[in-house]
Amino acid sequence: MSADQTVLGEVLGAEHAAIYGYGAIAAALSGTSRSVALQGLNVHRERRDRLRRMILDGGGKPVEAQPAYELPRPLGGFSAVVDLAAGIERDVALAYGALVVAADGDDRGFAALALQDAAVREATWREEAPRFPGLEDPGLPPEAPTPGATATP
Repeated sequence: MSADQTVLGEVLGAEHAAIYGYGAIAAALSGTSRSVALQGLNVHRERRDRLRRMILDGGGKPVEAQPAYELPRPLGGFSAVVDLAAGIERDVALAYGALVVAADGDDRGFAALALQDAAVREATWREEAPRFPGLEDPGLPPEAPTPGATATP
């Protein structure tokens, strides 16, 4: 195992949050936008499963998804839904950026490709490229769903 178990767990946690968020996003959209959201949901599920295998193969215990997450804002219109999707991808890119640093070999390659994909998805949702994909931007707060006692639709 070439990646740090703690960082793998943090990335897995980010994927759990992304999956929850994309479920809410897909439910709020229709047509082509919903199809794009469902594609994103499936990508995050596949990554979650791979991260779980990586952690198990390294002798660790994968973190489980939280029973509920709180969305950072209500999904009161198309713009809010798009902002949430782009924010999720930004936060996932940040998590994979940390994995790029912590891993080597095939694990680093996986993380780098996941970071690249998240940056492209963010750019697609925002219709502009992120400034520093995978690097913390101190001017922007986290935007993905956070573990919470209640779920906000």
